[in-house]
Amino acid sequence: MQSFSIGQFSLERWQSLTEEGLLSLRLGEFSDAEVGCSEALAEAQKLIDDLSLSASYEHSARLYKTACYNLARVCQYQNRGDDAFHYHQLAHIQIQQFADQQQLSEQTRFSALQVLDDTIVTLLEHYQRSAVSDSKKYADALISEHVNFMQKHDNKNLPEELQETACGQCEGCQLDNSESVTLH
Repeated sequence: MQSFSIGQFSLERWQSLTEEGLLSLRLGEFSDAEVGCSEALAEAQKLIDDLSLSASYEHSARLYKTACYNLARVCQYQNRGDDAFHYHQLAHIQIQQFADQQQLSEQTRFSALQVLDDTIVTLLEHYQRSAVSDSKKYADALISEHVNFMQKHDNKNLPEELQETACGQCEGCQLDNSESVTLH
C-alpha cells in the first residue's frame, strides 16, 4: 500500500494503528485491540468525511470498511455479537452515504460500490444466523434496498456484461427497468 498523508488523515497512522490493534488481538489483549482499532476507525472517518481528500482516493471506502470490520472482529472475540453487528452496519451505512457523494471520481465511486457488495453479504450472513424472528424480513428489506441503491448508480458494481445498456441498434434507445421492456 502506498504511503502518504492527506490533510489531517494519515495513511501511515491508519496502518500503524491497525497493525497495533490486530497484534493486540492476536495476543488476546482485547482492550488494547479495541483502542487501536477504534483509533484506526477514527482515522478512516477523517478520510471519508473530507471529500476534498477522499473523492479521488479510490481506497477510501475499503480503508473505512477494514477499520469497521477489525473492530467487529475484536467484539466477536469477546462474544459481543451485537456490537460486532453494529460495526458491520456502520460500515455499510457510511460507505453507502459516501458512494452517493457527487464529488467522487468514477474510480472511487466504483470502488465504494464494490465494497458495498461485500458489506451486504456480511449483513445477510448475520441475518441468516440470527435467531431473531423477523430476520428474514430484515434480510429481504436489505436486499431490496441494495438493489434499488445499485440501480440508482446504474449497477456499476456489476461486471460489464451484466450491466443493462442500450440495445445499440437505434439512437436514443432506453431500457425501462420497471417492466423489462425496451422502448425505441
